[in-house]
Amino acid sequence: MPEYSAELEAQIAKTAKATDRLYIDLLDAKQEDRSYDQVQSRYNDIEAEINSIELQNQARIKNGDFLAIVKNLKEAFAEAKTYHKEHSTLSNGEIMSYQATLAGFWKPLYIAEKALNMESKKTKT
Repeated sequence: MPEYSAELEAQIAKTAKATDRLYIDLLDAKQEDRSYDQVQSRYNDIEAEINSIELQNQARIKNGDFLAIVKNLKEAFAEAKTYHKEHSTLSNGEIMSYQATLAGFWKPLYIAEKALNMESKKTKT
């Protein structure tokens, strides 16, 4: 297992929150205010954070499981971004679906990092 990183745990939580917030804000917006162009910079910010998380995990030893989780998250996020870009706007159902799907990809990454913290505490005692 790789070593625990409090900074990486915080970055994962922050980026998962930004992802959730993107879809919460889209749900609150009127249909005509849900265009991809209006939120493109937010998608790009989140994508850059995912890439950063991936890079940090590539630099850690014994990280195969984490890289697989990040790869799946990255692919799911890219699919959601591309879908929004190609369809310009999203329905409530599409927003809720992507919000739930992406939360499902963030959760194992966050839990895995938290587990490293628990494991490091056990080995110190």
